[in-house]
Amino acid sequence: MPEGLVKIGSDLYSTILPMVKAQVESQIKVRDLSAAKLSISPANHSSWAEARTDLVSENKTRLRAELEAELSGCSDETEIENTRNLFHAKERGVEAMVDNTIFAFSCTLDIDYNFLSK
Repeated sequence: MPEGLVKIGSDLYSTILPMVKAQVESQIKVRDLSAAKLSISPANHSSWAEARTDLVSENKTRLRAELEAELSGCSDETEIENTRNLFHAKERGVEAMVDNTIFAFSCTLDIDYNFLSK
């Protein structure tokens, strides 16, 4: 054991620790930032719903071009209806893909804290 340190029992430790914490807290002003909140919003859209709509639209543009090409090659109404149904299922798949894509967010948060203010 390093020189000058004294080993104490757990009962004494449990008794002294709250007193030491109270003394330190009274001498050093601290703020509890555990209830601080941070919210993020999309930079180019007014809401997350609008951002989702834009992402879905971007992903469906290619799909719609494919649909038009397929429809031009269809010979009868039944084939047209089957092709449309197939592409509607693909569109739902695109929406599900957008809804389930995980986007990473990372940032650095700088806080200026004046402990003398309170």
